[in-house]
Amino acid sequence: MRLVEDKGGQNWISRKNDKFIFPGGGTQFIHGADQYLDQISNMVPGIAFGQNTRVALDVGCGVASFGAYLLSRNATTLSIAPKDVHENQIQFALERGVPAMVAVFATHRLLYPSQAFDLIHCSRCNINWARDGIPLQFNLSVLR
Repeated sequence: MRLVEDKGGQNWISRKNDKFIFPGGGTQFIHGADQYLDQISNMVPGIAFGQNTRVALDVGCGVASFGAYLLSRNATTLSIAPKDVHENQIQFALERGVPAMVAVFATHRLLYPSQAFDLIHCSRCNINWARDGIPLQFNLSVLR
């Protein structure tokens, strides 16, 4: 599979026989997504995944390791890939049980109601957040 070839060296995904393995690492989470979430919890103790933080938006989600690991902490994540070329990654996210979609976040306003998300996560998502303040305004409008 091409995604394994493209991202296999980045610790996102590997293949063993007929199964795909998601190590939970990748370029964003060198020590794994679970440890990354622990670090966030230590830095922001009030985040309380599954209690105070129940619904998250992950922009630039890769194969949705962030969202998959948040599921184990009783938080649901909508994972968004910012470009059509990431369709394979979104397919893997969906097959892992993580809600996901392709959305051109940088140029279109996404149709979510005010205060829909407790957390917005972006790691290496390649979005110009300063562009006339539009992406930041959207984020502020959908955060609780």
